[in-house]
Amino acid sequence: MLRRLITNDLRSNKLISVSTVIFMAVTAMLLGLSVFLFGTLYSSIDSLMKKAETPHFLQMHTGDLQKEKIIDFAKTRSDIEEMQICNFLNLENGQIKIGDRSFDSNMQDNGLFCQSDKFDFLLDADDNIISVSPGNVYVPVAYKNEYDIKVGDRMCIGTEQLNVAGFMRDSQMNSMMASSKRFLVNESDYDRLRSLGSEEYLIEFRLKNGSDIGSFSTAYKDAGLPSNGPTITYPLIKLMNALSDGIMIIVILLVSFVVLYISVMCIRYMILTQLEKDRREVGMLKAVGISRKDIRRLYISKYLLLSVIGCILGVILAGVIAVPLGRNMKALYGEADNPVLIHVLMILGAVISEVVILFSVSHILRKSEKISAVEALRGREGKGRRRNLWIPISVITAAAVFMMMVPDCMRKTLSEPDFVRYMGIGNSQIRIDVRQSDDIGSSTDLLSERIRKDPRVDKFSVMRTGSYKTTLPNGESYNIMLENGDHSAFPVNYIEGTYPGNEDEIAFSILNSEETGLKVGDKITVSRNEGGNIEQRECIICGIYSDITNGGKTAKGCIEDDTPSMWSVMYVTLKDGVSPEEWITEYGSGSQESIKIAMISEYMNGMYGQTIRNIGNASLMTKGVACLVIVVVILLLLRLVIWKERRESSLKKALGLMASQIRMDYLKKLIFYLLAGLILGIISGLILGQRLAGGLLGMMGAKGLKFTMDPVSTFLIVPVLILASAIAAAVISLREIRNIRAYECLNTRE
Repeated sequence: MLRRLITNDLRSNKLISVSTVIFMAVTAMLLGLSVFLFGTLYSSIDSLMKKAETPHFLQMHTGDLQKEKIIDFAKTRSDIEEMQICNFLNLENGQIKIGDRSFDSNMQDNGLFCQSDKFDFLLDADDNIISVSPGNVYVPVAYKNEYDIKVGDRMCIGTEQLNVAGFMRDSQMNSMMASSKRFLVNESDYDRLRSLGSEEYLIEFRLKNGSDIGSFSTAYKDAGLPSNGPTITYPLIKLMNALSDGIMIIVILLVSFVVLYISVMCIRYMILTQLEKDRREVGMLKAVGISRKDIRRLYISKYLLLSVIGCILGVILAGVIAVPLGRNMKALYGEADNPVLIHVLMILGAVISEVVILFSVSHILRKSEKISAVEALRGREGKGRRRNLWIPISVITAAAVFMMMVPDCMRKTLSEPDFVRYMGIGNSQIRIDVRQSDDIGSSTDLLSERIRKDPRVDKFSVMRTGSYKTTLPNGESYNIMLENGDHSAFPVNYIEGTYPGNEDEIAFSILNSEETGLKVGDKITVSRNEGGNIEQRECIICGIYSDITNGGKTAKGCIEDDTPSMWSVMYVTLKDGVSPEEWITEYGSGSQESIKIAMISEYMNGMYGQTIRNIGNASLMTKGVACLVIVVVILLLLRLVIWKERRESSLKKALGLMASQIRMDYLKKLIFYLLAGLILGIISGLILGQRLAGGLLGMMGAKGLKFTMDPVSTFLIVPVLILASAIAAAVISLREIRNIRAYECLNTRE
């Protein structure tokens, strides 16, 4: 009997049944998709780093190597499993050309590399260790689509040529957020091309399981070993690999929670619609002795069946959509290590969304049990207050607008020049990097002196980054990368306090502050190099700033001492009327290959271009889901409103009003509540959305984020999509008005 009742109910309420399945499927799809992409990203990165045997500690160094000193240090450390020193040949980007695409505007440090002997292997598309033949080169997979490179293209380095034999995965430098990219060549070609670039060393260590990377890093610094370049650790490499696709996935996860909320609300009103229609039948069942528990079981069984169908459809859709969204992830990191477990977790995520919906269904049905058999047979709801069914339309519209706005605002915010301040970078017009030089200090001095005398320059600042040993208030040693210079010219975003103004002040990045427990006003002892003598100087923490560069663990100061620079950065803003393109061309021509000059917008696009494109893809998917949600919501809730107000509509017809006039009244009221929902959604998107996105980026060190609203999307595209979807659905729902007869108002029972 139960099966027959459910079958008949589904046949007689096709719209509600199909709509319920749609909501359940979309919710299961988004939550399952988020879990699937997260699991795939984490597993793929972890698998790649294991297969490539990524170093736990990497010190990039330019200049005198002191190889024997490094080997002696390694012999004294019981936590070292393996070590190696690799050569990296830095090339001037203007020399590089693949096919017909030049690398002159590329902001990465590109160079040639030979396959490692012990660890840090470069892998092909099948995750095999690559063996390169003479005359061939393997290109970083990150450049494949960006420069439209194909196997068989010619790579030109000056007058020399190499054949592109394939693409490689580099567990260290896959992400565009890594500042360097390696091209894999044969040793004979490396020796042949050595004169075309400047050589740098990668001093790499693999540590034993359970070793403390932070303690090892401190010991390396204390030993006075070569450190003229960035220091990179295993956790930092993993973070840089995950950032680009990770932001897109969290946006999808945020959207999935919004859709879950909408689904619960809509299914609630679908059940109310169903109970409104079934009130007499429920009364008859109660009158003949069917228990409340059995009646609830009837409805739960129906929604359980619908949720199973919705869950299956959602999982299938998630698998289909994951293919284009995960294409870049698969290209960069390869296949996940445990696909079966990831698919199980995806199904589990979809099931959890259905459990939440079924729990809400059960809660609503318990409330319906309070109606007595007599009240149900008479068609009355009981003593509860009459609900305003227009308000849910506004609330769900607001949720849909919020869902559309957040990805758009995230994309716009990341695209804005001012976003660099949240990265720990000065918001200038032009950025100049001096890296991988035998004498970074001299190169910086010569260029900075030339720029200072340039009358076309409006504002200019030089930042020199060095590695400093500090002592925390508790006596613990702590190494920091300290950027020294005039921080007032191009200040970054400070969460607390302000930039350092003298040598006794120092500012910490958020992640450094959280790791050390230091706040504004606390003191720290910095070891300074004064003519070869190490002096201790007490500095006060004057500010905490947002930063996601170099793993988010940096510091800023005004110290002038003899500590060697790991790299230098110059920020330049030109006077009005001066062409930045011509200025860059002038300073770029004849510059050393270690000096890279670019517009700050180009620098940002190089680092975050892929992330912005990923969020754009998620935004398109979100808009489609939001439009589908609005269509289904209006179809259902407007039907429910018409059902509840059927007697009033009948009376209007009896008084001589045409069906078209009644429809127009409904449409005007609908537009009013849609506009209210649009306004509420925009406000919530700017306030709540900003907090949620800020919390996401704050985990990476970029706190205090202010959304940059996309006015075209917010005030044109989103409203047009919402109104068009709603009005299209309303036209369909309002056809029900013509089925209402004028004599129905004479019936005293609702």
